Amino acid sequence: MTLKSMTGFGRAEEVWDTWSLRVEAKSVNHRFLEIVARLPRRYQGLEEHLRRLVREKFLRGRVEIYVQLIGSPPQAQSLTFNETLAREYISSLNYLKVLLGLKGEIETKDLLRMRDIFSPMEQEEDLEKLWEELSPVVEKALNSLLKMRIKEGSFLEAVLREQLAKLKKLIKEIQSKKEQVFLAAKARLEERLKLLLSETGLDPLRLHQEVVILADKTDFTEELDRLLSHLEQFEKTLSEEGPHGRKLDFLIQEMFREINTLSNKAANAEVSHLAVEVKCSLEKMREQVQNLE
Repeated sequence: MTLKSMTGFGRAEEVWDTWSLRVEAKSVNHRFLEIVARLPRRYQGLEEHLRRLVREKFLRGRVEIYVQLIGSPPQAQSLTFNETLAREYISSLNYLKVLLGLKGEIETKDLLRMRDIFSPMEQEEDLEKLWEELSPVVEKALNSLLKMRIKEGSFLEAVLREQLAKLKKLIKEIQSKKEQVFLAAKARLEERLKLLLSETGLDPLRLHQEVVILADKTDFTEELDRLLSHLEQFEKTLSEEGPHGRKLDFLIQEMFREINTLSNKAANAEVSHLAVEVKCSLEKMREQVQNLE
């Protein structure tokens, strides 16, 4: 499996004779997939096409796409003219010619000076053709972004596996302390029993109650088993296909809960010290996991 980070940057550019397209794509952490597109007016009708392309490549993160149009691309245009206004100009010029006694004929070139008669009109572009023009550049930028997210994901995976190895070692040490914790608790119980015997004599019921309490308070086997199970599931998930950022984050929360309960039950300085080390590793893992897709 290839882990992917949610942070990255990609850029692509395509150059034609008189113009060019530049696309930049960047992404940061986000709980879901959020897409922000900034497009020139020429491509604004293609926003949904662009969003669909992003959704095909990414599942989580805030992805921002910025498309920059440089120069003047060829545009489909037609020339329109105001016939009524042209006739008014000719009529007025003929009147002035007679009124002022001017010589010469009114020619077409005279009308060309009247700029308000003629006006270019942009024709509506075919969206599919525009997408054929834009999509290859967007695709390159998104692939560049994806490549960076995969590279960053590989780094995060290495950090996580390093912390996993450390966690296994720490938990193995905690396991080795189980007998010691029990014996220390037993010694404390014996001291309490001696005190009870000196004060009231031996009470079998009270003795039984103390033993039950000792067994319950000091036995962290269940917490240790669940902690190991979560750790195994975490490592297995790292090797599975699919985005697992949320699942890994949840497993870390569960491991935090188990190590806290285990430490409280043990009531042992050495185990408490090891539990602090476990929490430090879990915190480092959580920082990295929150960057994963």
